[in-house]
Amino acid sequence: MRALAIAWKDVRHTYRSFAGLAMMIIAPLLLAGAIGAAFGGGGGFSVPITKTVVVDLDGGAAGGALVSALTSERLADLLAVTKTTDAAAARASVDTGEAEVAVIVPAGLTAALSAASPAPVDVEIYKDPTSTLGPAIAGSVVQDLVQSLNGARAAASAAAQLAAMQGITDSARLTALAAKTAQAFSADAQKGGTYAVGSRAPVTPGGSGSTKPNTAGQILVGMMLFFTLFGAATPARSIIDEQREGTLSRLFTTSTPRSVVLGGKYISVFLVVLLQTVILLVAGRLLFGAHWGSIGPVIVLVLAGALVAASLGLLTVSYAKTPAQAGGGSAGIFVFLGLISGSFTGTASIGGAYDVVRHISPLGWLIDGWNHTMFGGSWGGIVVPVLAALAFAVVFFGVATFFFRRRFA
Repeated sequence: MRALAIAWKDVRHTYRSFAGLAMMIIAPLLLAGAIGAAFGGGGGFSVPITKTVVVDLDGGAAGGALVSALTSERLADLLAVTKTTDAAAARASVDTGEAEVAVIVPAGLTAALSAASPAPVDVEIYKDPTSTLGPAIAGSVVQDLVQSLNGARAAASAAAQLAAMQGITDSARLTALAAKTAQAFSADAQKGGTYAVGSRAPVTPGGSGSTKPNTAGQILVGMMLFFTLFGAATPARSIIDEQREGTLSRLFTTSTPRSVVLGGKYISVFLVVLLQTVILLVAGRLLFGAHWGSIGPVIVLVLAGALVAASLGLLTVSYAKTPAQAGGGSAGIFVFLGLISGSFTGTASIGGAYDVVRHISPLGWLIDGWNHTMFGGSWGGIVVPVLAALAFAVVFFGVATFFFRRRFA
């Protein structure tokens, strides 16, 4: 009971500070709201549809493949494609702002692919210099398919050369063989749609009951995890403050054991973070309409996050001798962990190598867990992230306890 009394005193002191509340509650909500408003409040980051004009001067199989790729249903929410036969008019539409990019398929593309000795042919991408994202999407689709066509052309050339080495000299037979090889290669490469840019819903382990969290909710998860570190550091620094002011020493002279006093401090850090997390989740639901997922996994993730933040907050204070050292050291560590773990993008994962690197931080694992449950997942997908985060918490807690014992021995 004494430990709880000490903890409750520190919790009340922390939440009576407006500066503390601004850092713990107001800042993450403002950042999540601002970023969410900038990228749209719907499910995931919204990308404006790019007005694209396609000109097929080839009229053959290769040109048809390029047009089909750009007009596929998977790209319907990224590209609004208009077909025309006039290359000059297509360029003019970009110049006048009616379109952002024009893709011009040159004449002779299919013939070049089927030729035994193909001549280079270029697909033209004419874009608005003030637009970046839209032309990049269209260009990526074209580049991916052009690579496939180049592979088909190389296969056709190799087939013709092999046939010639076997004694086939009839040019008609060589041309037919090259054309069939190119067609087979292209058909295999395009089977199932292997274009680099597509439009699909996030992979959601929740099956048919999966949900799409809005952008503000996704960002708020990262902001919440990041600012709980600062929330934990505030009551943790009270240990140094009370030591310098002498109040902690007076507590140690009472009949209350030192382990109980420090235990009360530990509990206060955990309770501050736990309350901070609950407030942010409720506020996110009311202000942004955020959907957090099934209640069971959410509770587990909240408790795991509070334990991680509390143990790390205690660790960053345990080695410091002054409040200034604790504040400066903690801020540097927290910002580094926030950047490396993806806290500023929340569950909107960037992907690639970054998804691997961010797992050196417990926040990265917790973001994985939140990503799973927010997209409709249940217990199975949070087991590994929660266990990994708790492993970090145990290590942080053990090191912090070691330093505090040495200080107050």
